[in-house]
Amino acid sequence: MPRLHPIIHAAGAEGRHPDWAVMSPARRRHTERVGQLLWEWSGTLGHDRMRRIRWRAAGLLHDALKDESPETLGPEVEDAGAWSGSLLHGPACANRLRAAGVEDASLLRAIAFHTTGHADFRALGRALYMADYLEPGRTGLARERADWRRRMPSDGCAVLGEVATAKIGNLLRRGIPISPVTAGFWRAVTAPPATIR
Repeated sequence: MPRLHPIIHAAGAEGRHPDWAVMSPARRRHTERVGQLLWEWSGTLGHDRMRRIRWRAAGLLHDALKDESPETLGPEVEDAGAWSGSLLHGPACANRLRAAGVEDASLLRAIAFHTTGHADFRALGRALYMADYLEPGRTGLARERADWRRRMPSDGCAVLGEVATAKIGNLLRRGIPISPVTAGFWRAVTAPPATIR
């Protein structure tokens, strides 16, 4: 793996968010918990230190623009109209990282689509999708989330399917349309084999 970009290294090795991050203190704590889960899972999977730093960085960076206004983020996202305002932070963050020189396509895709999922997710994207939902600071479904975390990463394929089912089911219950990208992710998740390694 090539040398990590300084922003990725600062996030993953030092726990530092970029200067342009717009996050409340609570959101920062959320990203730290997501990063910690990814650090732990990647260690259990036997990844080397550089890959573990990269995974932790994805957790720390995924919501770096969560508290920025959709009006500010819209111009930074190609086809912004295809995204609801609350989801623009992922692709906008990926675009800022890309503009800063980050060329790690898998990490950028993971951050851009961490909320919706993406059919082309590799291991990092799938792990970030789950860690964002399973981090211990989330209080809803506390028992289920704790069970899913306990099963990670050894039962990652099954957990991924269960998490996707829960997230998509929540959208359906709330009457929120399923985006084509989420539908594509669902097809990819339910077509074996899926791995998070």
